[in-house]
Amino acid sequence: MTAPDDCAVSPLKPRFWLLGAVLVLSNMGLAQTVGPNQVASSRESSPHRLTLMESLESTLANEPQLQIERQQVEISRALKQQASGQFDLTLDGTFSQAHGNSPLTQAERALLLAEGFTPTSNLAQNLSILNLDVTKLYRNGVEISPLYQTTRTTDNLSTTEGTNVSRIAFQVVIPLLRGRGRAAVGAQETAAGEEVSAALLDLNQTISDLLAGTAANYWNAVAAVRQLEVAWSAEERGRTYVDNVQTLIQVDRVAKSEINQATANLAARTASRIAAGQSLIQAQQQLAVSMGLDVAQIARANFSFEDFPQPELQRLPVLNADVTAKYVQQALSRRADYLAAQRRVGEPRVLLVAARNSLKPRLDLNFQTGSTGLSEGTAPAQFLNSPYHSIQGLDVTAGITYNFPVRNDLAVGQVRQAQGILIQAQLRAADVGRQISSAVVTAHNAVHNAAAQLDKTRESVTFFEAALEGEREKFTLGFNSLVDVLTVEDRLTTAMTAQVSAELGYALALTQLRSATGTIVEPDKEVHSLDRDVFFTLP
Repeated sequence: MTAPDDCAVSPLKPRFWLLGAVLVLSNMGLAQTVGPNQVASSRESSPHRLTLMESLESTLANEPQLQIERQQVEISRALKQQASGQFDLTLDGTFSQAHGNSPLTQAERALLLAEGFTPTSNLAQNLSILNLDVTKLYRNGVEISPLYQTTRTTDNLSTTEGTNVSRIAFQVVIPLLRGRGRAAVGAQETAAGEEVSAALLDLNQTISDLLAGTAANYWNAVAAVRQLEVAWSAEERGRTYVDNVQTLIQVDRVAKSEINQATANLAARTASRIAAGQSLIQAQQQLAVSMGLDVAQIARANFSFEDFPQPELQRLPVLNADVTAKYVQQALSRRADYLAAQRRVGEPRVLLVAARNSLKPRLDLNFQTGSTGLSEGTAPAQFLNSPYHSIQGLDVTAGITYNFPVRNDLAVGQVRQAQGILIQAQLRAADVGRQISSAVVTAHNAVHNAAAQLDKTRESVTFFEAALEGEREKFTLGFNSLVDVLTVEDRLTTAMTAQVSAELGYALALTQLRSATGTIVEPDKEVHSLDRDVFFTLP
C-alpha cells in the first residue's frame, strides 16, 4: 500500500508535514513498558510479592496430596507392625472355679459306708484351676512356651482338707524343615519393611513432582505477567498510532481512510491484551492451587514474581553422550520412583523364599521339661506355694511331629503366585528405568535447545526494533505508509512474545531436567530443606 498523492511531501506545506511527523515519532517512542507490579495492580492496588521459595514452602506445608502420601507411609508402617506382631511375647492367664454334684450308686454308698465315711448320696466337688503361660515365637522359627498350672480339689468325701497340685513346665518346638530360619519365618515382616521404604520413596517422589509442578506453574505465571506487559505496551502504542493518525488527518496530511487501519490495529491489540489478562488470572490460580492454598486464598490470589533464570549466568555443559550418560546414571541413583520400584522387587523376592520353604514337609522337634509340686490344705498360701512342695524331680518329654499334605496345592500355588509377582515387579522396575533414561536425554537436550532458542529470540527482538526505527524514519520522509510501520511493529510484538515464550521454555526445561535427574529433593529423607538454586542452575 502506498501513500495517497495528497499525503506526499509538498514543498508548499513542509512545516505541517514536519509537525505531524514529529508528533507521530515522538508518540511512537512512548512504547511504554508495563512492570509486573503495574500489571498485577490492574486487579488490586498492592499485589503480594511472591518468591519462588515461598511458593515451594507453601506447597510442602499445604498441598493435600502430600498429606495423603504421608498417611500412606503411616499405613505401611502400621502393616509392618502387624507383620511383626507374630513375634510378640504372648501372655495367657485363666482362673476358673467349679462346683459339681455327682450322684453315687448304691454300691458306692455301701463301699463308702463300709470304709467309715458319713452316709451321703452324692459327691460334692470344688475345683479351682489357675493357668499361666507365655508363648514366644522367634524369627528363626523356634517357639518357647513356659507354663504354670495349679489345681486345687476339695470334696465331701476323701479330700475334704483340699489338695493343691502345681506344675511348672518349659516347652520348646524346633522346626527342622518347614518354618525354619529367618528367611521363611520373618518373610512377611521383611517384605512389609521393604514396603515402608518404598512408601517413603513414593512420598519423596510425590514431593519432587509437586515442587516441580509448583515451579512450572510459577514460571508460567511469570510468563503470563511478561506477556501481559507486552500486550499492554502494544496496546498503548496502538492507541498512540490512532491519536497521531487522527492528528495527521486533522492537518490534512494523511487520508481519512488511514484511521480505519489504525483503529482495527488497536482493537486487535486490545483483544490480545484482554486475553493475556485472562491468561494471567488463570496462571495465578493454577499456582495458588499447586501451593495448597484454601478456597478464600485462591479467590484472592494476586501476585508479583521473580524473574526467569538466565542461561548466560551459568556455564552449560557440553551436549554429548558422556555428559548425558552421567545424568542418566545420576537419575537412576536418585530418582525416588526408580528406587521404590527396586524396593518392590525385593518384596516378592523375600516372599518367594518363604513360599518355597512351605513346599517342605513339617518336621518339628518337641521338647518339654518341668516339675510337679503338691501341698495339702485350703489356705490361700498353700494354693500359691504348692509348686515348691513335695517336688520329686524333673520330668522330660521329647518327640517329633511330621505333617505333609499329599498334593500341597496351597504351597505350590503360593510359589507360582510369588514368582509371577516377582516377574511383574522386575518388569515394572526395568520400564521405570527405561522411561527415566529417555526423560533425562530429552530434558538434557531441551535445556541446550531452549538456551539457543532464547538467544535467537533476543536477537530477533533487537533486529526488529532496529527495523521498526527504520520504518518510522521512512514514514517521516514519506517513503512508506502507516501500514508498513504497523506491520513491522506487529512483528516486533510477535518477537517479544516469542522471547517471553523462550524464557519460559528455558525455565521449564531446567525444571524438567532437575525433575528427570531426581535432584530436587533427597530421595530417602523424611524432612527436606529446600534450595532456591535448584530451579536456577543445572544439576
